[in-house]
Amino acid sequence: MKLDKIDNKNRRIRKKLFLGEFAILGFEISCETDINDFDRYDAFVDDFIDYIDTLGLCFGGGGLELFEGFLCSTERYGSATEEQKAQVVAWLEARPEVKS
Repeated sequence: MKLDKIDNKNRRIRKKLFLGEFAILGFEISCETDINDFDRYDAFVDDFIDYIDTLGLCFGGGGLELFEGFLCSTERYGSATEEQKAQVVAWLEARPEVKS
């Protein structure tokens, strides 16, 4: 079964395979930080997770000097919006630990 062709699949199969109108979309983030110890990293990640949780997003990723990952909606068939992406980028840019 080819997943790239959705016009030959019925609604039930598209839903089961998260295709077409049931696709779940998210976005990637990547930024350099000046964090070099685990205590600051834990505090940064805790703050980040608390913030994205209020937006209804979940995160997979991490990294000390290069913090990167993928964000998607916590809703079952929900996708991350451009507004949520802009809010996350603005939050990261406002943090003193983030260089770029």
